[in-house]
Amino acid sequence: MKQYFKIAVVASALMSVVGCQSTNEETTSVEQTSEINTPVVSTFEALQKQYNLDKTVFDSAAEFKIYSEDSYSLMMDEWNEAKEIYLEVEQEPALINEEYSMFSSGSYSAKYIALIKSANLQLDKLKTYKNKADTVLSDAIAQMNYMQSIDVAKYYPQDFSSLYNQYKALFVTVIEEDIAEAQTEQAEFLTKAKVIEIDTSLTIHVKPLEKEFSQLTQKGFKAIAPISYGQTKAELDKTKKAVQANNRDQDLIADVVAKTRFQLDHLKNMAAEVKLLKAVKNGQFEQSVLEFENKLLSISQAINGDDYRDQPLRMQTTEILSAVQQMHAINNTADLEKKIKELNSEIETLNGTIEKQTDARANVQKQVLVLTQQLERNDNLINNLNSVIATYKAKEEAEKATVNKEANEAPSDVEKQTSPVLETVQAQEAVKEEGTTTTTTTDNTEVVPVESTETKVEPAAIETTVNETSEQVKTTDTDIETK
Repeated sequence: MKQYFKIAVVASALMSVVGCQSTNEETTSVEQTSEINTPVVSTFEALQKQYNLDKTVFDSAAEFKIYSEDSYSLMMDEWNEAKEIYLEVEQEPALINEEYSMFSSGSYSAKYIALIKSANLQLDKLKTYKNKADTVLSDAIAQMNYMQSIDVAKYYPQDFSSLYNQYKALFVTVIEEDIAEAQTEQAEFLTKAKVIEIDTSLTIHVKPLEKEFSQLTQKGFKAIAPISYGQTKAELDKTKKAVQANNRDQDLIADVVAKTRFQLDHLKNMAAEVKLLKAVKNGQFEQSVLEFENKLLSISQAINGDDYRDQPLRMQTTEILSAVQQMHAINNTADLEKKIKELNSEIETLNGTIEKQTDARANVQKQVLVLTQQLERNDNLINNLNSVIATYKAKEEAEKATVNKEANEAPSDVEKQTSPVLETVQAQEAVKEEGTTTTTTTDNTEVVPVESTETKVEPAAIETTVNETSEQVKTTDTDIETK
């Protein structure tokens, strides 16, 4: 069915190709040019992803319309056509790679991308216009945003419409590169816009009060309570002037409006009381005076329990005011609040000091713990050293005992070395004695002394040997002690 529709379109197009040949050639060349370097989207999933991104961009581009309506319209036309192509492909995904038109070789996806590129070109233009206009027309833009925030169009629709047209013309002047003219027109726009802005503020805040005051005037409140009426009118005029001079100061406006509202309510109440007094028949005002006196009595009873009805009404009110002042002097709320703030400040300071002291104490405790651990380690080290020293002393005493024992046994060895020498000396002395005896006992026998062939040992030699042996023993003792 779609193919038949295409054939019919082709046939109708061929009928008009002669008259529109040059135009078609230009369109074809533009399409071909726009399709150069166009990314290929060959699957429906890729086209769907691209469409979602483009939809986010162009559906939120309404803010750019003010900068150039022509560029914005071209951009949206390209986007709407691209959207239609996507909707066709969404219904029949197989079309994505088919030719979109008999007059070009581009597919549906290529045509979609080409339209998006053209729309992006217009969007880039709008962004350029925006950057320039936001600088030149910053005051006008801020003024219009504020007027829209207070809904000027609701209160002055015609004036706002005229003003908005003047506002849009400023952006056209900026695009045309006539900056000086744009600034002049901006000044005129701001003057007119400020007047409408003030009128809107008066309409919102003051007009309801004026309307209510006018109704009270129509009801004759000026004659009923002229003093209160004059006070209310003066307050209303003051409020109007304050709003005109400071129409954007919301806090000030709220304050002056509240004061005027109070005066209006006061006027209503005063008029009501006057009407009650006028309604008293035959001038019998005693009941009204008694009611007023009872009200004063209830107030004095609540304050200090006193009864001032034995005094004139003016004195009663004076006494009540004095009692109230004394009560405030005794229990001055402002002073108490000031003292409470001072105490709270001191408490905060003390809390800060306590926190610092707590932190310092914690640090000291940590240091004490570290020092205690160090002392314990030192004590353990000292105990270990004492044990080692005791062990070493015991071993040293044992070695000394061994050395003393060896020293006691050393003299017997010396005696063994010196005994042969002593025996030799004793033998020689015995031989001498025998020789003498033989000579004496033999009668007239000449005895020839026989010299002994044995070596004579001199006492000096014995002493030297003994001394050497002693020195050897002492040396041995010294070495043992050193070890």
